[in-house]
Amino acid sequence: MSVVVILTLKAAEDQYDQLAATMQAILPDTAKREGAELIRAAGDAEARTVTVYEEWDRIESQQAYMAWRTERGDIATLVAMLREPPELKVLTKLF
Repeated sequence: MSVVVILTLKAAEDQYDQLAATMQAILPDTAKREGAELIRAAGDAEARTVTVYEEWDRIESQQAYMAWRTERGDIATLVAMLREPPELKVLTKLF
């Protein structure tokens, strides 16, 4: 069953530009991962927030992707730029 994942990243005081640049650099690889159907991101510089919208063929594909990012150290790098833990919502795609 297809899923939608919404990830909200809140940058630390001086980290928004770096966070936005990092996401722009890594999300093309995300879009190429097996099971990725749609990957989009938007930023709000004033609120220092980046929101990522992902559609995956199934939750297992997204979980495999996250394991890959964790193994590479990408998740730790991103978390170091944040003022609070990432917010992750997983929803069942209806349409």
